[in-house]
Amino acid sequence: MKTSSLYVHIPFCSRKCLFCSFVIAVGQEHRREEYVNALVHEMRKNKGQALKTIYFGGGTPSMLDEDHLNVLMDAIKNNFSLQSDIEITIEANPESINLSKARFLKAQGFNRVSLGVQSMNDRYLKFLGRNHDARMVKEAYRILRESGFTNINLDLMYAFPGETKEELEEDARAIAGMASEHLSLYTLTIEPNSRFHATQMKLDDDEKLAGHYLLIARILNEYDFKQYEVSNFSRASSFESAHNKNYWLGAPYIGLGVGAHGFDGQRRYWNTSNLQEYMQKAGKGEQVIEGFEDLTDTQLSMEKVLFGLRMNEGVPWDLVPSAKAGLVQTWIKDGFLSLEKGNLKTTDQGRLVLDELSSRLI
Repeated sequence: MKTSSLYVHIPFCSRKCLFCSFVIAVGQEHRREEYVNALVHEMRKNKGQALKTIYFGGGTPSMLDEDHLNVLMDAIKNNFSLQSDIEITIEANPESINLSKARFLKAQGFNRVSLGVQSMNDRYLKFLGRNHDARMVKEAYRILRESGFTNINLDLMYAFPGETKEELEEDARAIAGMASEHLSLYTLTIEPNSRFHATQMKLDDDEKLAGHYLLIARILNEYDFKQYEVSNFSRASSFESAHNKNYWLGAPYIGLGVGAHGFDGQRRYWNTSNLQEYMQKAGKGEQVIEGFEDLTDTQLSMEKVLFGLRMNEGVPWDLVPSAKAGLVQTWIKDGFLSLEKGNLKTTDQGRLVLDELSSRLI
């Protein structure tokens, strides 16, 4: 039986954060039932596959009420085979977590929660357009623990314009000190479809941001977080994100929902990003895939190199295309990469410029 990971996109949000460029739907809560029914129809077209991870992302998946989540989880169990050690993650914003919702999620089989904290500095949370403050983060985290969750990820964002070293250190220590099992690090970026882009916001220079990145990594290490990927840290290997590692290793995954992407091992596909079109077509059992790309063996190998260099374990040298071998060897001499027992890895220095190295490899 073919084994995959499953991504379920839930687009609903109470408001659009100023940095957001994702496919979301604001003020559309009345359409949740119709959307859930469309998702169930789309699931049936992928029936029979075995799942090793499930990830509810968005948007704000925790905005779905208990009836909607119950329908989706029942449909997943009816259409797919779930491995006994499956990781089931749901993204949640602090303001959408209460004791009843948390206990329900646990009872439904969710065993990992990714809490969208972003910052514990109320001024920067307001700057981002978030609906919560630091107090609400602490309360949501307490509720999740009380409800029995033993695998929680917290998101930390940095690179706010004008953010000082002192502010960053205080923020990093506040989040790390909560002692979650996993922490994901995000750099504020100005995406084309975001409100920040419309205001022509400027970020701080790369040298300052590199220093801040190194500061965060050092602080997280003090709190027993071990870095296993450029932007991801966990307290133990058992808490590394199995779902994200599936992406990074180039393994197949199913993408369900408006704007969702999937990959079957050779073909990458994506669904329509128009909510109304998605619900109409999926609800009738019609095709919702908007486009696809068939990757060559060379492209697949290059993607494995690019993603593999993000992870501590690196990639086998044999995956490096011969046409790029000379360039890569130059980077080894310059200290950006290292070759250890046949595995190509990114050094600490290389992590600071990995995006640039990746663009030159492509």
